[in-house]
Amino acid sequence: MRHPTEGRVRRHLADIAVLSVVATTVTGVLLSPPRLRAGLALTVAAALTATLLSPYAAPQAFADPSGPQGSDAAARTASRSERDATAALDRARAVVDGRVRGDLTMALRDVATSREALVGADRAAADRLLARPGDSTGDDLIDYSGETIAKPICSTSVCVHYVTTGADAPSLADADADGRPDYVETVLATVGSVRTKYLTAGYRAPRRDGALGGGSNKFDVYLGDIGQGGYYGYCIPDEPNTSHNRDRYDRYSFCGLDNDYAEFATHTPRENLQVTVAHEYFHATQFAYDAFEDGWLLEATAAWIEDEVYDTVNDNLQYLRTSQLTRPTVPLDTFSTSGSTNGFHYGTWSFFRFLTERYPTRKGGLPKLVLDVFRVADGAPGGDDDYSWQAVDRVLRAKGTSGAKMLASYAVANRRASTRYAEGATNHYPSAPLGANKRVSQRTGYSHTFRLDHLATTTVRLTPQSVGSRYRLELKLRLQPTARGSLVRITSASKGGRLTTTTVALNRNGDANKRIGFSSATVSWVEVTLVNGSGRFRCFTQTGTSSCHGDALDQRQPGTLSAKAVR
Repeated sequence: MRHPTEGRVRRHLADIAVLSVVATTVTGVLLSPPRLRAGLALTVAAALTATLLSPYAAPQAFADPSGPQGSDAAARTASRSERDATAALDRARAVVDGRVRGDLTMALRDVATSREALVGADRAAADRLLARPGDSTGDDLIDYSGETIAKPICSTSVCVHYVTTGADAPSLADADADGRPDYVETVLATVGSVRTKYLTAGYRAPRRDGALGGGSNKFDVYLGDIGQGGYYGYCIPDEPNTSHNRDRYDRYSFCGLDNDYAEFATHTPRENLQVTVAHEYFHATQFAYDAFEDGWLLEATAAWIEDEVYDTVNDNLQYLRTSQLTRPTVPLDTFSTSGSTNGFHYGTWSFFRFLTERYPTRKGGLPKLVLDVFRVADGAPGGDDDYSWQAVDRVLRAKGTSGAKMLASYAVANRRASTRYAEGATNHYPSAPLGANKRVSQRTGYSHTFRLDHLATTTVRLTPQSVGSRYRLELKLRLQPTARGSLVRITSASKGGRLTTTTVALNRNGDANKRIGFSSATVSWVEVTLVNGSGRFRCFTQTGTSSCHGDALDQRQPGTLSAKAVR
């Protein structure tokens, strides 16, 4: 996703305008790079809150001063960019130092993609933070200074770097006496296996970095004692933004992994290595498409693919407790590193699991749908460069549906997650809570005005109480225009347990009247799922944290649901 000049911003805004016209059909860990075991409910220090609210680098940091903005506008943009880049640096420093328990890869990515806007001491601090282990500038994550650096162990495409002395040294045991430490060989084999899996599935290989990382043109992995800080791994897109590549957003990168995974009680060290490699190497793969893409998409799909590659580890189940399976009123494209929604973007892997179970076509052993999303989100020269939700919606439209419609189906499925996902029962998926649970009798109805944010849902259950066989449930829906994403699904449960789900046909104003069977003798309950499937955004607003680093245009949309039993 481009961080464009104003001319490109206008192109994206034009795209959004087109989307709003056709939106009647749109109606529409931490496994983290840091994989923190302290849980997702960690809070940001109050002193940092004001400066660390946005997890993204300034989207216009590389605006062209000679473009249509004019010199004054360019100067203001540059000022904002430096401020936001400094905030990204401050946040990354806080994460690395342990003052904030957050998303390490995305924090470092934001520094890397906004580094050009930094000056003086801040630029030097960013360079130190982003440096590869062993570089003379020093590194705050894996620092090989004072340690004996070994010759890397390499395959035809990957090199694993390590030291033989100091805290960062992995186990040097060599059961085969071949001069290659077993743990380092295990890392190399694991990265190689994951790489082959992704290539076979059609994904692009991470871009080659030339002579960096010891002079080879292979993908570089560095081992160090990052587990003591609570981190499992990270990846950094470290290709500098220069005049020759400013219009390309695919970047080369490198990864850091823990040197033994001995600090973590959950899963075995090998299992933790496996899912970390699947997650982090997928970030390197993503960066080969667009290192500037929205963080929620990057993290959700990286958490999703862990379970596709290493199905029995099930490490990503921990993220479901902060997802739309437990918080359906939180926008799907939320990227959050603080408060009660901390890590929400990881839990969104369940949306991609839902989609790939619905559309299971596979390529090379992996579901193809996520590959299709990255192909249209491709920011390399000649790529379509759709932003996150735009890419998801476009891929789903090619299948005859839309992002908004699938959000509605996802919300309905999440009400009974244990039976609607292939592994729901065995892995104890939580079921989404109700927004309201009301009884409706022949004398007592129900009416409520609610507000929904974009890409969010809520479900109201209506239960018949002493309702005669000749009565039906009359629903009156007064929502926002369908061009703003309004959708409604109704699920009815018979006394025998049979569920029937239908879509309510709203008029263009978002209104509908609907009658459905409601006799106490035959109906257990009726659930009305209300959806704000709006995909309209004001992109690249500097402060926005929704899709396309922007602001959602259809927040807190009001709507009224009224229900009564009628003959």
